[in-house]
Amino acid sequence: MTTGESDGYVIRVRGLPWSSAAEEVLRFFSDCTILSGVSGVHFTYTREGRPSGEAFVQLETEDDLKIAMKKDKESMGHRYVEVFKSNNIEMDWVLKHTGPNSPDSSNDGCVRLRGLPFGCSKEEIVQFFTGIKTRLFLAIS
Repeated sequence: MTTGESDGYVIRVRGLPWSSAAEEVLRFFSDCTILSGVSGVHFTYTREGRPSGEAFVQLETEDDLKIAMKKDKESMGHRYVEVFKSNNIEMDWVLKHTGPNSPDSSNDGCVRLRGLPFGCSKEEIVQFFTGIKTRLFLAIS
């Protein structure tokens, strides 16, 4: 097995419209053969579960990869799309570590507070969390 085959023929696409569907990505890269069709398009999501505007696309051959790279900075709808060479390892890591159910987002131990009264002090926030057995670090922005 050659290096290209073991790494796969993968591109990372950034700048997609958030409403993009896999079929639209297939049309954008219609000059390329995408491995397994729509199943070869893998969107990434924010920790809130919203589309990030990025996707990984698995291609069949090195020639498909070269053709796809030429689509860099072309427009899809009203947005220009950036295309980067990637590989299976990066794709698998990113897909595992992003989105609402990723281990990085569900166990990061971070609580974000919104809607606090303007005059709320650090001491009042610490008092609110009294009884929780953990170290508390406040970052006020």
